[in-house]
Amino acid sequence: MDIGARRTNSHDDIDGEPLEETEPEEGERELVYANVAEFVTEHLAYQYRRDIDLAGRATTFTWCAQWWRHEEAVSRLTGLWRAWENLRTDPTTGLAVWWRDYADPTMRTLFDEKGPFHGCTPRAHQPKGIPLPMDPPPEGLFD
Repeated sequence: MDIGARRTNSHDDIDGEPLEETEPEEGERELVYANVAEFVTEHLAYQYRRDIDLAGRATTFTWCAQWWRHEEAVSRLTGLWRAWENLRTDPTTGLAVWWRDYADPTMRTLFDEKGPFHGCTPRAHQPKGIPLPMDPPPEGLFD
């Protein structure tokens, strides 16, 4: 499914416009990045420097320049951004924990040849994956 075609409510205003301008409440930290798109383009892309074949022929790292069109990638990157915003102020092990527990596992999944960007290249959005096939659960199962 093309997330760019049906962005309605999830994952913090990916288009760069905050949902609502609000002042942080007492005890609440002010965000460094206004949304996940800002975090990815201004921070993460510079933190993760990899030798990526722009034609997509390499199998080491897969990336889609239109990452925002992949629901799984947006969800994972949103979690990564929120974890970074929370852990960045920990003066002891916050960033080490972010790298170990959040950034490296998330980026390994995103960069994986068969991961969410399978079929795409850094220059072309050509996803091969399909949503998981499923049958509806029996009525009353989750009541």
